[in-house]
Amino acid sequence: MEPRKISVFIPVYRESPLLEPLLTRLLNDPYKNREIFVIVDEPTERSIETSRRFSDNVYFIFNRRRMGKAHVLNEITKQADGDIYLFLDSDTLIDGDGESFLEVIAKEMEDVDIIEVKKEVIRDTFLAKITSYDYLSFNLTSWLFSKKIGKCLGVNGAAFAIRKETFNSLGGFRKVICEDLDLATRSFIGGARFKFIDEVAAYTKVPPSLREWFNQRKRWGIGSALWFKEYFNLLKRVLREHPEVVMPSLLSIFPTLPLFLANLLIPDDLFIKMIYISLILLSTRTSLFLPPTALTSTTISTLRNLLIMIGSLAAYSAIFSLIARMFQLSFNPLDFIIYYFTLAPLWFFIIVTSLIKVYVKRKNIEVDWKV
Repeated sequence: MEPRKISVFIPVYRESPLLEPLLTRLLNDPYKNREIFVIVDEPTERSIETSRRFSDNVYFIFNRRRMGKAHVLNEITKQADGDIYLFLDSDTLIDGDGESFLEVIAKEMEDVDIIEVKKEVIRDTFLAKITSYDYLSFNLTSWLFSKKIGKCLGVNGAAFAIRKETFNSLGGFRKVICEDLDLATRSFIGGARFKFIDEVAAYTKVPPSLREWFNQRKRWGIGSALWFKEYFNLLKRVLREHPEVVMPSLLSIFPTLPLFLANLLIPDDLFIKMIYISLILLSTRTSLFLPPTALTSTTISTLRNLLIMIGSLAAYSAIFSLIARMFQLSFNPLDFIIYYFTLAPLWFFIIVTSLIKVYVKRKNIEVDWKV
């Protein structure tokens, strides 16, 4: 029996330095029952030159203007013959770790409808090394949903596969900012079977500068906030039915969340006032207590916050180290500390402000993204 055909789709905006090595790896893969489509919006000379080198084995489609990722993918799937659709971002590389990447995809799709591939960041810059800890949490979330529920609320669109009939039954991608997240959520509602696999990996390139990272996360934040608002009732139900999956996922994706909740929910006024009054009474007996009494109103609160922060950092360092070991990914304590105190809180507050924007002034929201 001939193995099922895999249709590979790679959307490109203008150009990608990783497109050529990605196509090379796909064409060198021993799994031959495949077809590869590359769809380029606003192509550059580099993209056109790449197409000339691979035109014998790859279908290239060029759009003079930016059509949008969801639109071009929906259109090109109509021309595909595959039983399995594999979507890859153009800034991604694949690795089978000695195995055929496509063969693993085909094998794992035998008893499920949608597959998420383990993601790892291409650690070519300091920012990439710091950002990699976000992807550890993304992998953990997908693994938890795969093991505990067998359905997924979201996938990372850099590399995932879905059955043709499942994709068509869902009506393809909707024209939203986070089209991959939205597709996965609708697959959850439809009862599609989900699996996270780590036998193979997809290596994704993160933005090269902090400004570009920030712009990307602002887009993700608005897209996630719109998704949250649309599927709020579903998310409430999933949290109620599967807290053992949702809570660890939230806590890993947003390491700042425990500190935020601690400062928001744990009252310290009464505690500080009790100590303050005690020190005042002691100060009437001896002047030794005058300096600590004067500083108590700020010192106790600061010390409490410092202890909570150190405890949270230690716990998260241990947890992320275990996650990295589980998925055979990199972990560096110093890099993680920098991530914990910089990108993690920034990402959390981007989400918070995005939610406020979506609920307060949706009509004025603008994003640099064609949907």
